[in-house]
Amino acid sequence: MNCSVSKRFVSRQQRCALTLVEVVVGLVLMATVLVASLMALAAQRRQYRQANHQLIAVGIADEIMNQFQSDPDGMPASGQGFIAGRTGWMWRTRVIGMTSPAGVAMPVIRLEVFDERGQPKAKLDVVKHATAGL
Repeated sequence: MNCSVSKRFVSRQQRCALTLVEVVVGLVLMATVLVASLMALAAQRRQYRQANHQLIAVGIADEIMNQFQSDPDGMPASGQGFIAGRTGWMWRTRVIGMTSPAGVAMPVIRLEVFDERGQPKAKLDVVKHATAGL
């Protein structure tokens, strides 16, 4: 609406203000954008938390592998334990199969790292050579 028209040409029904319908439509559009933004922020925070847990788990798995390499007995075929400094986090090893490259049978051991909710966050499969310390 053009509000620059002189008052003598403007009828009583024409005004230079917003109607109630225009205000409600504007509020609905603004609320929609706000809700969509908040939902996107929540999803981004959830993905960040998951990615951070996975990075921590990969670091823990690397530390555990280094410990098993320095241990003369190597990686246990079946074992579990808690992770020092991480409340509720734990690791577990188990045999998941056998492989026989060059005709020598060797177990495939899976190392899993679990978060405080018991969800697996990192998995690493290792072939344990019969004479090696892995």
